[in-house]
Amino acid sequence: MRYDKRRLEIKLPTELDQELRSAARKRGFSSVNAFVRAAIANERHSGETALDWTEANIAASIDRLTKEIRSLQTAQQGLFALTDTLARLFLTCVPEPPPDMLDQAKAKARLRYERFLLAVAQSMKQHD
Repeated sequence: MRYDKRRLEIKLPTELDQELRSAARKRGFSSVNAFVRAAIANERHSGETALDWTEANIAASIDRLTKEIRSLQTAQQGLFALTDTLARLFLTCVPEPPPDMLDQAKAKARLRYERFLLAVAQSMKQHD
């Protein structure tokens, strides 16, 4: 089959010309022209441009982030349900202190709560 060949000339910076020649040799092309023709044909057939690739990459990142957010939302709902259940259990099972011991009970509760907060902070530092 005979093709009508047309000449196309382009000016390239020396560095790009050297890269093209090196790539053509490494990939086994007979000449730089054959390499460029193959690259053009490949681009025409694949049709994927840098913009298409970037768009697909961004869409995949957004999809991944959406899945992670859903997972976090599910975990948050689970933690809320656990906290609610524990609060109900505590309020049901632990009696209130008698009125004459209320101030002393509040003071002890504040101390226990401060120790609890310190333990939570230490636990969070260990998990980082």
